[in-house]
This record gives sequence, C-alpha cells and structure tokens, in this order.
Amino acid sequence: MSNKTKKILTAIFFLAVNIAVLFVLIFTEDRSGNIGDGKVVLSLLKDNIFFTILSIAMFFVIVIGDTIVFKSLLKRLGKKPGPVLPLTVSVLGRYYDRITPWSVGGEPFQMGYLISHDVGAGDSCAVTMSRHIIRFIVTAVAVITILLSSGIATTLWVMIAAILSILCGLIVPVFMLVCAFKPNIGLAIGRWFIRVGHKIKLIKDYQKAEGKMQEEVNKFLSGIRFLSVNKGMIFLIGTVGLIELFANNCVPYFVMRAIGLTPDFWFVFVLCIFVNYASSFAPTPGGSGLAELSFYAIFASFVPDGQLFWAVLFWRISVFYIPVLIGFTVQVSRSVYLLVTSTNGGKNLPS
Repeated sequence: MSNKTKKILTAIFFLAVNIAVLFVLIFTEDRSGNIGDGKVVLSLLKDNIFFTILSIAMFFVIVIGDTIVFKSLLKRLGKKPGPVLPLTVSVLGRYYDRITPWSVGGEPFQMGYLISHDVGAGDSCAVTMSRHIIRFIVTAVAVITILLSSGIATTLWVMIAAILSILCGLIVPVFMLVCAFKPNIGLAIGRWFIRVGHKIKLIKDYQKAEGKMQEEVNKFLSGIRFLSVNKGMIFLIGTVGLIELFANNCVPYFVMRAIGLTPDFWFVFVLCIFVNYASSFAPTPGGSGLAELSFYAIFASFVPDGQLFWAVLFWRISVFYIPVLIGFTVQVSRSVYLLVTSTNGGKNLPS
C-alpha cells in the first residue's frame, strides 16, 4: 500500500470516527424536557442576556489562556509559532478530552498535531506533558484546599467519586516527574514496551526502536529541564490552570442567574467542583451521563422542576457541545484538507 493511499485511508477513518462519535452523543442526549417549559427558559435567557453570554464565554476564556500557554511554551523551546498552531492545538485538545473515555484523548492528540507540524516528538512531549503536569498539580492543590476549607458537603457518592478522580489524576503527573528526575526508570519502562512490541511483531528492528526511544527521551528531558528553570512559565501555566478551574466551575452559577435565580455563588461554585471531578471518574466521553446525574442531584433544590431539564441542557451546551462543535469543525476541516492534498499531491494548496 502506497503512502498516498495510507494518508487517504487515515483521513477517511478519522473523519468517519469523528462523525460517528458526534452522532452517538447527539442521539443519546436526554430529550425528556417539556417544550412549554423550554420556551419559558428561552425567554429568561433572553431577559438575562448578560449571564447567558457569560455562560458561553467561559469556554473561550479557557481557550485563550491555553493558547497563550502553548505559544509561550513553543517559543521557550526556540520555535516561532503564529497564533493558528497554538490555538488549533488548544481547541483539538478540548475536543478530544470531551469525546474520549476519562477525558484522556486531549494530550495525545495535541502531541500528534504538534509532531505533524514539524515540532519534534521530544519537544511535543515536553510541551504537552509539562503543561499537563504543572496545571494538574496546581489545580489539584487548589481543589483539595477549597473542598476541605469550604465546609460544604454533598451526597456521599459524589464526594467519593470526586476525591478518587483527583487522586487518580495525580498518577500521570507524578509518574512523569519521577521519569524526568529519574530517567532510568522511564527508559526501563520504554524498553519493556519495545520488547513486548518486538515479540508480537509490531516492532521489526529492536535496536533501531530502542535507539529512537533513547533519542526522543533525551529530547524530552532536555525540554523539561529547560522549562523547569523558567519559573515564569511555571507561574503562567499555574495561573492559567487556576483561571480554567474558576471559569469551568462558574458556568452553573451563570446558568442559574440566566434563568432568573439568585443562588449563593460560593456554594454553587464548590458544588460544581464536586460535580466536575466526580463526573470525570465515569468511563464515558466527557463524563456524559454521570455529569448530568450529578447536576440533577446537586442543583435540583435551586431550579424549579419544569426548568431543571433545560438548565442542565444549557449547561451541557456551554461546557460540552460548544467545544465539541468547534473541535469537530476543526478536525473535519483538517481531514478534508488531508484528503484533498493527498489526492492532488499537495499541489496548488496552502501549506
């Protein structure tokens, strides 16, 4: 099979998978809301347009901060990215986080996208994983501090799921830090995977694969070491991570204000942290299912019965479907571009 055919089949496969996932998400969405109540909620959203806009705008606040981080990280590694590459990396990361189980797809796809745009594998890994490590550790400390100091509690199963989610999420950052400071551990694990791949015939040349791994590990470690001495980058990533934490968990409060309710901000904010971390523990795309159930369970006391479904739906649109729609559009455009360039040999097309 020629490289041209492989590129075409890969582009078609990714396009088909993305379309299939989007259809599954749409057709499994709850449709139990009453149309009359929906019209009332829509009227309230128009009357309280400021909070309606704020609910939607939080995603764009997060993407802007994330874009600044990626652009700054790439510049620190000697690259000269324009605004499009870091923006696309951020949008695709948010998209794949939402359509993959446990939200694990973001960083791998971001890394792959950077590699496809001539950023070396080691540098791509350093950029994505240093951002992930610093952001998750900073936000985990903030979340644990908030939850312990607030004195606010919710249902037991939501609290347990949220705590387990935080602890499980710390495994990868801590492991990456261990590998950064103890590279022999990372190399030993890498060699084990290469041996397994060689035995099952996925890897043909063991020595070549091991040499390539050593080269990329060295690049990754040099990138991590370079970034680690730039305290300004650590501060930037941590600050943007805290902004993201704030923006994500403000949306339910803004949704309630948009439908004419006036709940206590701090109480709703803390409960939403519980919801977001508890739902991420579910093995479904973007925590679908558990996220809605958690929202219903926690916020039912604030929102009237008839409006609760529509409040949850608007929340899902703001935090889930808008990122998915934008990311889907970017991914489809990229797949179509790859198809066209493959069939035309890349001629008369923008780079």
